[in-house]
This record gives sequence, C-alpha cells and structure tokens, in this order.
Amino acid sequence: MRIFRHRLTLPALVALLVFGVVIVFAPTFISRAEFRQSEDNYIVVFQPKLRIDTRQLLNHGHKILRDLSKANMLVVRSSNRDDLATLPGVKSIARDTFTLAMPDEKPTTFTRNESLSSTDSSTTSQGCATTQKACPLQWDLALMNIPQAWQKTQGSAKVRVANLDTGLLSTHEAVGMNYDRDHSRSFVEASSSCNKTDDPSSLEDFDGHGTWTATHIAGKDGPQISGIAPNTTLINVRVLNACGSGALSWLLDGMYYANSVGAQIINMSMGTYICADGVIPGSARCGNQEDVGNDEATWDAFARMVDYLKQNGTTVIAAAGNDHVQLDQNGRVISAGSLPSGDSGTAADLRGTRLVPGGVPGVVAVSAVNRATGSGDTSTTKYGQYGSSKREQLAYYSNYGPRIDLSAPGGARNYNVPASDCISKECSRLEASSSLIGASDNSGVFGAYGTDSNGQSCNNCYAYLQGTSTAAPQVAGVAALALAAHPDMTPTELVSWLHQSVSKFTDPNATPPLPTDTNSAYYNATLDYKASPISNNEMGTGIIDAASAVNTSDQYQPQYQPQNQGQGQSQNQSTNQQQQNQAPDQGQDTPSSPPPATLPQGQLPNTPQSQFP
Repeated sequence: MRIFRHRLTLPALVALLVFGVVIVFAPTFISRAEFRQSEDNYIVVFQPKLRIDTRQLLNHGHKILRDLSKANMLVVRSSNRDDLATLPGVKSIARDTFTLAMPDEKPTTFTRNESLSSTDSSTTSQGCATTQKACPLQWDLALMNIPQAWQKTQGSAKVRVANLDTGLLSTHEAVGMNYDRDHSRSFVEASSSCNKTDDPSSLEDFDGHGTWTATHIAGKDGPQISGIAPNTTLINVRVLNACGSGALSWLLDGMYYANSVGAQIINMSMGTYICADGVIPGSARCGNQEDVGNDEATWDAFARMVDYLKQNGTTVIAAAGNDHVQLDQNGRVISAGSLPSGDSGTAADLRGTRLVPGGVPGVVAVSAVNRATGSGDTSTTKYGQYGSSKREQLAYYSNYGPRIDLSAPGGARNYNVPASDCISKECSRLEASSSLIGASDNSGVFGAYGTDSNGQSCNNCYAYLQGTSTAAPQVAGVAALALAAHPDMTPTELVSWLHQSVSKFTDPNATPPLPTDTNSAYYNATLDYKASPISNNEMGTGIIDAASAVNTSDQYQPQYQPQNQGQGQSQNQSTNQQQQNQAPDQGQDTPSSPPPATLPQGQLPNTPQSQFP
C-alpha cells in the first residue's frame, strides 16, 4: 500500500517562509513479509446476509482480533489459512499486509511569528477569517466560495466528520473546541518497520499530516487559518503511524469505527494501487500470481466496507492520487507510466492496477487543481511551459479520468510542472513570492502542520503544500457545510448534491498527460509537453463550490439523482460540463473510457469488472 501524503523537503535557501511539497511515490507494491510468521493476521470477508458462525471459527483454533461482522468481515489471527477458507460463508481472505513507510525526510515547517502575522485590518483576536473573506493566505477557501457559504452556516455540531490519518495534535492553535476527543480512537499498533518515536495508543500526531488534513476540514478560526467547517464535530481516527504507514486492518477498522460513532463523512487522504483484477498478462505490476497476492480479496474487503458505510449513513471522500495517471470508472489505471518514479523503464507502469480507496465505487474521488499557472521565459524551465497564466488547471501530479467525482484546490508549483523540470526557484515555489508582511501570492495551499522541521510536535507551525491529499479534505469540509444546511440528506443524496454544487473551470485545462511512448526519455519521468491537454471532462463535474452547497433557495434545491457508482458525474451533467468547458483549440477530447493501452510486453486485455459496480 502506498500512502498519498504530503511531505516536506529542505529549502535550498534559508528564509523566513519555508515550504512543503507533495511527495509522489515510486509505484512499488507493499511488502507482504511483515506478517508472514507462523501465525498471520487475515481479513476474512463473508457472503452478505449470512450469519457468521464465530463459535465454529474459534473452535477451529482461530482468534478473532476485530469484529467487523456488520460489514460481513472479521480480522482473524490464524496459522491455518486453508482451514479458514473451508468455514461456511467465507467469500475471500486477504493477508493483513503492512504499508511501507516513505524514506525519512526531515520536514520543514515554520513557526508563526510577528513577520507572519496578518496585517489585514479586518483581523480580530478571534481569528483571521470573516464571513466576507478568507484568511489572506487561504486562496483555496476563496476559490471555493467558503466565505459566502459562511453567511449561511459555519457547520453544525450535529454533523460529525471523521478524519482517518496520522492523528491530530490536540494542542495546535488551529484546533478548536469542536474536536471530539472522547470519540476519537487510535488503531495503530507497534511496528518494527517504523523507527520514529511513536506511541501507538496515542491520538496525537507524530507525523504532522493528520493535523494538516483535520484542520482544513474543521479547524477553528485562528490567527493564521480557518477550517472550512469550524463548528462541525471533528473525530480523529488514527490509522497511520509516525512514519505515515499502516496495516489494511487498521484502515478498515477505522472506517467501521467512524460509522459506529455516527460520522456522516469520512476523509481519507491516502491510497495504494493493487492488482484487484487478478493476473493480467503483459502487466508490469500484475503479470503473475506472486505479484497479485491477496489483492483481489483486498479490493473485495474495501468495496464491501464502502458499501456498508453508504448503507448506514456515511459518505467516504478520498484523494484521487498523485501519479498523474488516468482512472476508468472502476478505479483502474488505463494510462501508461506514472509521474514520480523517474524510472524510464516499464517497472513503474501502473496499468492493470486499481486505486484504493479512491478508486472504489461509492467513494467520492477528488482530483486537484492549481491556483494559476505562472509564466516565465525559457531560462526558467527545462522543457518550456503549458497553460501559462491560465487558472484552475489540473495539477501536474493529479490523477484524472472518468472515476473522478470532483476537483478541489490542491495547489501546485508556480509553473505547474514537476520540480525536476524547473531551473529557477520562481518556477518551483509553493510559498508566497516574498516573505514581506502581506505577501499572499502563494501557489501552494497554506495550512497548519503538526510537526516542525525537526519532526517535533509544534503548536503553531504552518506549511505550504500541494497534493490530492489537500483536495480531499476541502471537499469533506464543504460536505460538512452541506449537511448543516441540508441535514436530512442520505449519502446518495449528498454525493449527488456535491456533484451539482460546483463552479465551472475558469480556463480550459492545458495540463498534458504523461508520455505513452515507452522509448521516450521522459517516460515515467515527466509530462508530455507536446501532447494534447487533458479534457476538463476528466476532472469531475467541476470545482466544489461551498456557496452552492449550502444554498437553500428554490433554484438551488437538491435534485436528488443517484449517480452511477464509479462514475464521477451524471450523464446530463457530463454533457453540460462538456459543452461549457471544451475550448475550440483544446484538441481532441480524451475518451471517457478508452481501451487499455498497449504494454511493451503485449496488449493489455480487457479485465473483469468489479463485483461491486
């Protein structure tokens, strides 16, 4: 499992403002070794509507670690998987694999001080946001019309949002009284794969990322930022350790628990690619049974859990991923290569894999857009530019495709290209262009972070970041506002309403896809600057708009039309958006459901559909 997370790198120059960048992960699969001992932990999925005979399971010598039986699954410890498979009603079994942590990178955040305090005359001792404007550095809130939505509601304590992440630093100045510590839980366990200081039982954030996502959803109106829905009840469900990794069972248990304590919304800023369709001849990642492992059963478990949550009042929102690959309506990667690996070979080709959890049907998958693409001369970039001066472009790292439900601000480097393509700092910057008081032209998203540059807990640290891990909590926050304004919505109605509560993209997208030629020097390394741009239709129904989401006037009454699961938009909306967003010079549209591309080893065949369409 790979976790889509933001990590921070050391700046080239020492400055008052230091910035964070998205970490894109080399597309390697998780280790299957950590739990391979004489006894293993297994996720056992049972046939639906069948009573699970736990007594028989125990009589066979198996031990139940976690009871998720309402979702038709158990987490079991056993030394005899073959015997587990013979028990009545067992549908699939997945070994409880553990995620590999990212290489240890020292985070670089900054501490609030006088030079970073806002000088806006409207700022009060209560916070920097008002119902008329967002905090100066929070361009993302302004883009989503959050201040306008605040004139209607800033959230309700009756709306409960669970953030599944690395925990929450409860003493950070951006955390408010709406934090429900009593119902928060940690499902983290001790692991030999993480060498950072950690207390698995603690709810606190030893990484920083969970504080970032949680305060974007429901942080208080503080001295530097405001959360989107500051009056919403915030539940912290810790499922990732200090290294930003976790076991499959921790994630499933966290999702199940969040529903049990009444969370109507779950945010998951994480993800991995798995071989959910079994062995696929020619696939670089799923070409044999050893590569596939338990992935089909893993997909089964997540699909079952998402369906259970939906049927019991909880909507799951997740990051769409940072590999700049195209996802079909069932979460399958159908484009060549992947952005982050820097490997010009085929090892990083993700075709044939599916994204979890963002690709699972029923999950609201969120892609990322930038603020505006900066413009420079030929001396600032290696390969030129695309989309200069255009706004709300698909972020260069963001996944896209028919699976995407919505777009939201995720931020991007100033020129919306990978850092490795930049020559100048102006090209790669995420922070404001000047450390002077009042500078607010940051291209990265600004927010609270739970650790300082030494990895220590920090009560007043902030950072500039980019990633779909930021875009997802933006939508979760707006969803919380929508439920405050429309408290009787079901999950199906909420998702349909969010699809409609969007603004159209200001400019046609100019961000290109990755190269498809495996012989290209840029294959798996950077974007194809000469290719036709990705269509706006591959970015969901539009950019989430909070003002529309909370509006209760007649013209904004929800038209509750259940969406096709796994499809980011209804047919009529897709048509309307296509008419609105297609530019005459944008080039040929990317097909909404193209056939899999040809792999170097041969043609990738059509793969079976999910059992949970």
